[in-house]
Amino acid sequence: MMMSSNASSTLFATTATATTVKSVHSSSSHSSVAGTGIGSLLTRIQGAFSEAMSNSPKFVIDKRTVEKTWKLMDKVVKLCQHSKMNIKNSPPFILDLLPDTYQHLKLIYSKHEDISVLNDNEYFRVFIENLNKKCKQTIKLFKEGKEKMFDEVSHYRRNLTKLSLVFSHMLSELKAIFPNGIFAGDTFRITKSDAAEFWRTSFGDR
Repeated sequence: MMMSSNASSTLFATTATATTVKSVHSSSSHSSVAGTGIGSLLTRIQGAFSEAMSNSPKFVIDKRTVEKTWKLMDKVVKLCQHSKMNIKNSPPFILDLLPDTYQHLKLIYSKHEDISVLNDNEYFRVFIENLNKKCKQTIKLFKEGKEKMFDEVSHYRRNLTKLSLVFSHMLSELKAIFPNGIFAGDTFRITKSDAAEFWRTSFGDR
């Protein structure tokens, strides 16, 4: 079912002319304000990214990190397998998503004997860091929800479904960026000009 290591067990006017002039002026003003607003928003986002990247300690991919990731994933699976959880086997099904993520990560590791290559891959490093965070967030949800986790209409179960959806998107992205376990991220390009410009300004050639 799941893992084969020690962690194994079982991711939003007065005249027509005046009216026309007013309308054009208003439209122009709104466009200008909207443009300024978007520009300001992008600047703030860029600043937030830059600050986060400069202040956060670099996440390292090594044997210890790998084993920690396995254990966190395994713990989430065990919590979700509790008989009272009664999680329905329908997408996004976390009891399939995490084992599938584990298997694809194993495939990636098998293609990279030198783990430092994966550590140098910024996308992979960020992926594993986020996977760890989401697993910890799920475990925390169970600790806080306690018996309410067994109630399918509770706030905690809705949050678990949201996290399951996140794990689903993460797995799909991982398989797209690492088809057959080999990195193919450098073959992708952003086709929308505004998004591409934002990416270049924020991250350069990465």
